[in-house]
Amino acid sequence: MNAQAPRLKLAWKVPLVVAGLMVVVAVGISKTVLERLDHTQARHVEQLTGAYLDGLSTALQPALLRRDAWEAFDALDRARRLYSGVRTLDVLAILPDGNVLAAADPLAHPVLSVAPAEATPPPRAPLPLEAADGRAWIHREMSDDGVKIGRIAALIDVSAYLAERREAQAALIVFNAMLTLALAGLGYFFVRKMLAPATLLSSAFAAAIDGAPKSIAPSRLPPPETEGGRLLREYNRMVGALAERETLRKRLAEEERAALLGKLASSLAHEVNNPLGGMFNALAMIRRHGDDPGKREGAAALIERGLASIRDIVRASLVQWRSGEVGRALTRTDLDDLRFLAQAETRARGLQLDWRGEIDGEQIPVSAQSVRQVALNLVLNACAAAPPGGAVAVRAHAENLRLVLSVADSGPGLPESQRARLLNPSDEAPGGGLGLWTVARLVRAARGTVEIHDAATGGTCVRTIFPFASGENVDARTAA
Repeated sequence: MNAQAPRLKLAWKVPLVVAGLMVVVAVGISKTVLERLDHTQARHVEQLTGAYLDGLSTALQPALLRRDAWEAFDALDRARRLYSGVRTLDVLAILPDGNVLAAADPLAHPVLSVAPAEATPPPRAPLPLEAADGRAWIHREMSDDGVKIGRIAALIDVSAYLAERREAQAALIVFNAMLTLALAGLGYFFVRKMLAPATLLSSAFAAAIDGAPKSIAPSRLPPPETEGGRLLREYNRMVGALAERETLRKRLAEEERAALLGKLASSLAHEVNNPLGGMFNALAMIRRHGDDPGKREGAAALIERGLASIRDIVRASLVQWRSGEVGRALTRTDLDDLRFLAQAETRARGLQLDWRGEIDGEQIPVSAQSVRQVALNLVLNACAAAPPGGAVAVRAHAENLRLVLSVADSGPGLPESQRARLLNPSDEAPGGGLGLWTVARLVRAARGTVEIHDAATGGTCVRTIFPFASGENVDARTAA
């Protein structure tokens, strides 16, 4: 591609435009002045030569009538001394037949010699003041009672008029050139002065490309009552507002970071605390029935799975702060652990637990960690909502490439604030407990849905649906 030619700055464009306009104006003015001078000179020469020819024709008329050469020479000599204002180079008194009767230079034009061709008057021709050699012929026809008796042809010097015209032309050129330069200089000065605020503002914006914009020093600001002064002061106010906004943004970012860290910490603490109850129960069983190998191995396995669950919670939290969530597929063991944890909670509160896990096959392609967290949070909330002696029902089954998990209680019903927290999850920290907020967040992350119905036991039934995930989102291998 061809590089674009550099553009002239406005500080140069305006003076050049002014200079161009002045040249056009100067040409027009000069042409008018010179035409007027030509007209004046021509009228002056015509008046002067007309008086000269009038006087000369009066003196030569008798000589031409009598064809007296000596009388004609005498008249020419007297006219030269009398009309010194007309600078004649040659004068001819010519007879009607074209022969010279007398001449101011008799050696060049002898008596009765043929008059030169240039002494013949052209028809209706104006006085040629623009002659290159500075000479011009003037003519006068002479007659007596209508009879042509001859004519006068005089060669005059008009170089003085040409010199005057050249001087006037040179003066016009010099004056117009000086005026053009002066106006162009004034235009450049005033345009630079007018553009100084814009130039200063442009420099300030250019400097802001590599960093934060900086205010213009007050000493460089024009008076506040000028347009440039108001413009630059508004720029300084804008820079100040941007600086305040940037400070506020950094402060809000720090506060948001602290809030996110707090939310993450509270969420981790809440999720880690859930399996701890079952693990403490298993530990108590080991202490009471440690001599029974079956119970001891079952409790140890439960503690091991609880620790694995805590590990998965921490790992899932780390993954959540990266791009995407990965994990293992849900197994029967995961549901069995949840049933054991739920039984420990329902027994402690005197509740009846109805648990049905209808899963075909060993694995389901949904995130085990997400389902475990959702189920455990819903069961703990249902246990907290059910009255003493009440019931909690859990159902889990697969249909149409989805895992459907529902938890019902016999409590007074789910408050509207908690319903909103489940149905309209937000990224903001919850105003109440973290359990339902965690459920909503995990279901939304799994692209699932949450439904809330009235339970047959009189309380609330929360139904969560997890679509089967593809291989890149859920590891179908059973965790070791």
